Parts: sequence; C-alpha cells; structure tokens
Amino acid sequence: MAFGNVNVSYKPCKSVGQLKSAEKYMLGKELSQIKSGVIKTQPDLYMALGCDRDNFSNNVLVTRKLHGKSYSKMKENNILAHKMSISFHPSDRRAAGGKLDYRMAFDIAQQFAEKFMHEKGHEVLFAVHTDSKHVHVHFLVSNCNMHTGKSYRRNKKDLYNMSEYFAEKCMEYGLENSVREEFYNHDKENMRDKITFAEKKMAERGVDSFKEELREAIREELQNPANKNFDDVVRALWENWNVETRVAGNTISYRHPEYRDKNNNLVSVRGSKLGDLFTVKGINYEFAKKQSILNANLSDTRTVEPNNATGRIEPFMETNPLHESRRTASGRGQISSYADVRNNEPNQRSLDGFYDRYRKTSGNHQQSASPTASRDERETVEVVEPPKRVRSKGAR
Repeated sequence: MAFGNVNVSYKPCKSVGQLKSAEKYMLGKELSQIKSGVIKTQPDLYMALGCDRDNFSNNVLVTRKLHGKSYSKMKENNILAHKMSISFHPSDRRAAGGKLDYRMAFDIAQQFAEKFMHEKGHEVLFAVHTDSKHVHVHFLVSNCNMHTGKSYRRNKKDLYNMSEYFAEKCMEYGLENSVREEFYNHDKENMRDKITFAEKKMAERGVDSFKEELREAIREELQNPANKNFDDVVRALWENWNVETRVAGNTISYRHPEYRDKNNNLVSVRGSKLGDLFTVKGINYEFAKKQSILNANLSDTRTVEPNNATGRIEPFMETNPLHESRRTASGRGQISSYADVRNNEPNQRSLDGFYDRYRKTSGNHQQSASPTASRDERETVEVVEPPKRVRSKGAR
C-alpha cells in the first residue's frame, strides 16, 4: 500500500474576504506578491472546473445565491470554500534528475480535482506553484454543490482514498520519491492544540485545565535532549510526572495523576483530544524532524577528499522525515510496567510529599553509593526526589 502527500487546511474560507484573499494568494495576485516580484504560478498552470478560472470567488457566491445559501457575514458554520494541497518530493523534480516538471504536476492535479471535487458537483480552482524547491498544487473547493446545494463533505476515509489515488498517479508517472508507506491526514508542519470552549473560558480566568497541564508535561519531555524516541517520552512521563500512559496501536491516552471526575475516578484523555502533536504519529514525527535537522547539520560540516574539484559535498536539499518508519518496542501499553522493572518497586506511587511540578528534571541527579557501602547506606544515597506532579492550580 502506498500513499501520496495530501494536506488539508483546517481553516476554511468563512467570509467573502477570506475567499477572495485565498484566490489571490493562489494565483499570485496579492499586492504584496506583485510588489516583491513573487511569481506563484503561470497562466498555463492554473485552471478551474465548473466555473471561470479568473472569476472563481464570484462564481462560488452566485452558486450559493441560487441555492439560497448565505454568505454576507462570517459565521461559525458558514463555510464558503475549503483549502487543500498536494505536494511532490524535491528529488522527483527534473532539475534534480527526476521526471517531474510543472506540466506533469498540472496533469496530475487536474485528474485529482476532476475525480474528488468536480465529479461530485463542486466548483474547484487549482494552481501549480513554482516558487519553491518542492512542486506543489493548491486547491480551493466550493462548499456548495452546483446541483443540489449540499455542502462538500470529506471524512478520514475520503482523505485516505485521496492519498492512495495520488500515490497511484505518482507511480504511474514514475515519481517514486513522492510516495510513502504511511498515511496521515493532517499537515504535520502546522500541528495545533485542540482547545475546547470550556478550556478557553478557564484560560480567560487564568486557570489551566487538566488537559493543558498534560500538554505542558508532554512538551517538556519532547524538548528534553535525554529523550530520543517515543518510548523515552512515555517512560519519562511516568518517572518525572507520574502520568500513566496507555498505547494501543496508533492510539495513546494519558492519565492525569490527580484530576478526578464526579465519581472520584482518575481521568484519562486521548492524545488526539489534546492536539496533533500529542498523538503517536505526532510524537514520532517530532523526533523524525529533529533527526532530519541533525542529519542536515552534519551534512553541512562534512568534507571530502582534495581531488574533488568543488572541495565539499552538497547537502541533501530537503529531507522527508515522513519516510521514517514508526518505531516500535516491547513494553508498550500500560506504562506502569516500566515501574515494575525498576528495582521491583510497586507501580502505584503515593502522591504525598511531591515537590513543585516545575522543578527541572536536571536537578534530580543523585550521587552514587560506594560499592562497599552497607545496604542501609546505599538505600540512603539512592533515595531520589519524587517525580514532579501534574496537578490543577486550585490544589496549589
């Protein structure tokens, strides 16, 4: 099974201003683009299906009016158009020795737009962008069906089918580097937190929700240089924060050590409810990106033999961390199993006497006991500071 890189923007156009601004950006007609000399696309590299390519926004508004749909004011559920893109790997460009040129990208984009948008009754504008090292195509899809007036719907299965179809087209045109084994349905370079309405209200009062406290703990462990992979983060969350973690396939859940529901049960929350970064794929992607940056830095400092006329090796222009396979290791699942392995200590720790949760892990180092010390002396030396706690502000 193979997949192509299909990205969906979760910020659709909800007003006429946003719709026209998105259209201008796609076609390189923004005033700032014109003044700076940026050329986003070419006249033969953009097209519209179901409407005029140079009057897309107005055509969308006319279609909505014909079906009695409003568009004068920006409302929460009033979506005028959706944004989407497909992108190719830089190694497939003809300039890099590959087969991809702009016209080929246009042909693939046209087939993609016809199958998943226009055939379903929706007007669509797409443009091949030529101003970056990786060739990519932007799409604007009208939310109102030309024939029925119904909204444009896409779910995870639809995105899966889009990515699979795009991969088939890439293979058909010999663009092997633009295909990967893993499917994902969001833009990992722009991962966002999922903040609920209740959390927003709490934040206005200066109070952190238990979800926000979990996010803070996870972010700190992701930034900790001692953690090299997904399993390191899972282990560190237990050891340093007393946050229990459950992993089942591609799903991860975090249990807050203090927050309880109305039945006095400890509360768990899935990573997908916290945000894109806190899922299994999000954490793995974060480490893959760090490794990519590290490899690029090493390439920049690498030297070659004197007989090379250039005197240096050109670093790889762009690394795609999405090609990295997801790491797996034994011991995943309920994280309390890590505590069982460590000195046979009980896996349920007391919450009494915990230090402030913001004390840094680096300050927890202890001196090692002498090999010749008595057992009581060793136990005295090996007593470590209890793990930091993730607790609600009201309990402080």
